[in-house]
Amino acid sequence: MDDLLILSGLALVCGVLSGLTMTALVTILQWFATSILPSHSENYEQLEPLYRFFLPVLACLILALMWHLTPNKYLKVGIPYVVERLNYHQGNLPILNAVVQFFGALVGLLGGLSIGKEGPAVHIGATFGSRLAQRFRLSHVGVDTLVACGVAGAIAAAFQTPLAGVLFAYEVIFHEYRLRLVLPVLLSVIVAMFISEGLLGRFDVFDFGMLHLPLYDIGMLAAYVLLVFTIVISSSSFYQIQRWLWRFSSTSAVVRFLFVGVVTGLVGLVVPEVLGGGYDSLNMALSGEQILIPLMVIVAAKVVLTSLSIGLGIPGGMIGPTFVIGGLIGAQVSLWVNTGMEPATEMSLFVLLGMAAMMATTFQAPLTAVVAMVEMTHTSQTIAPAIFVIVLSCTIIRILFHQDSIFVERLSALGLVSEWSPVQRVLRHHNVQTLGHKVKCFPELLHLEQARDFATNMIDYIAIQKGEEFFLVSVPEVLEQLNQLDLGPQPWLAFDAEHPSMDVLKALSGKKVGVVGASLSVPDLMRWLHEHNQQQVLVYYSSSQEYWLATSHRLHQMLFKD
Repeated sequence: MDDLLILSGLALVCGVLSGLTMTALVTILQWFATSILPSHSENYEQLEPLYRFFLPVLACLILALMWHLTPNKYLKVGIPYVVERLNYHQGNLPILNAVVQFFGALVGLLGGLSIGKEGPAVHIGATFGSRLAQRFRLSHVGVDTLVACGVAGAIAAAFQTPLAGVLFAYEVIFHEYRLRLVLPVLLSVIVAMFISEGLLGRFDVFDFGMLHLPLYDIGMLAAYVLLVFTIVISSSSFYQIQRWLWRFSSTSAVVRFLFVGVVTGLVGLVVPEVLGGGYDSLNMALSGEQILIPLMVIVAAKVVLTSLSIGLGIPGGMIGPTFVIGGLIGAQVSLWVNTGMEPATEMSLFVLLGMAAMMATTFQAPLTAVVAMVEMTHTSQTIAPAIFVIVLSCTIIRILFHQDSIFVERLSALGLVSEWSPVQRVLRHHNVQTLGHKVKCFPELLHLEQARDFATNMIDYIAIQKGEEFFLVSVPEVLEQLNQLDLGPQPWLAFDAEHPSMDVLKALSGKKVGVVGASLSVPDLMRWLHEHNQQQVLVYYSSSQEYWLATSHRLHQMLFKD
């Protein structure tokens, strides 16, 4: 209960920080963009051609300079980096990497690069959770929980979809659903969404009234299949282009970034709709306004430029661009087919389904996409077609194209694993308190009154501290020595400040035991025991000043039981 209370309090702080960061990023972008662009913050179409070319080039020059001046260890950013730190570094996310992520994404977005702001917000939110967990020396379970709070809070603030934020954290970052510690995450997302809605206003993109969606009508099914086919081709292209570009990761950042800037500027001369987030083009399609450039041309250019930017290391996100790409595909399919629905409703429906399917297929996050659709439309009427389109597209991309989440594929290309082995998965579901024995620590001289109290306490072991060393002593053995007093004075009897005491290490041969911090996960403890050829170790929780005994016997017992 105390752990849940502590986690809930820190989750509240994490939600506040994630919500404020996301709203700050959006506010800064809007303020700068409206001072540069005419009318609104994504109106690159109205810029002079020369500005459309040089703006992304200038942004990439600034990014190249940032990368040149920043030490290499702080240049790793993005969601794959978050997953890597969780799997290999106990979730320890350095704050300076998040700072580089924030300003790098800000420069790229202001320069009109085809990247998203939500991915960087996820990294920054995860960093807040990690730093809070490190500051309060939480266990590995606590670190995972607070990182999930930061990730979910960032998504909730970005899209005002709290449940989708929770599912995104578990499907994309952890690749499993963790229900036991979901309460702090829920607290974080609702706080982040409250801040987002209060500072940015409510997002009402889709508004469905009473609507009947004939899922099993032949015409609708054909339209859904056409949408799925187009989404799968686009998602596969999105991945394959990036996969090919990953081989150039060792090339100088100056060369890579300038190439992105020049290509983006050249494409922007012809298809200005691809510059920036692209949400304005999506809104124009939804409102029925005429777009001079064919939608599939915008889709193809968006896929290429986003893949180029992310694949060559620009510090941006993919969530927003995939939403726009999927939405534009849905708008195009709506123009291709005639389902008999009212045109505006049909357009909204297919844009919505395209966004959901593209996100689910690219990140292999089907439940996140389904719930996001419900939260975006404030109705459950779109659940059936959304599930149909999402399941079909995710299944095809996995079975026929052998493609996993793009984040998983990126980690695999780096020789890293994104998912834990079954043994590690079981171990990470536990913590030391559920597997070990609570141990009280005492000095060498133990007052007899304290020793006699052991008979009524539920303690199996005590730890005796001698200088910097710790010795483990069995409580039954201590009580047995006390019984020897009935036979007369014992050699271990001593007087400390006129109180009769037991010199424990003189009375019993305690076993020397090592001490580690609570930041180690259960798999780390097993590795420590193996490397040091030990059968037991004390785990110290500085926040509560408690010691817990972890033994290899108990850990193996738990594994065989599970």
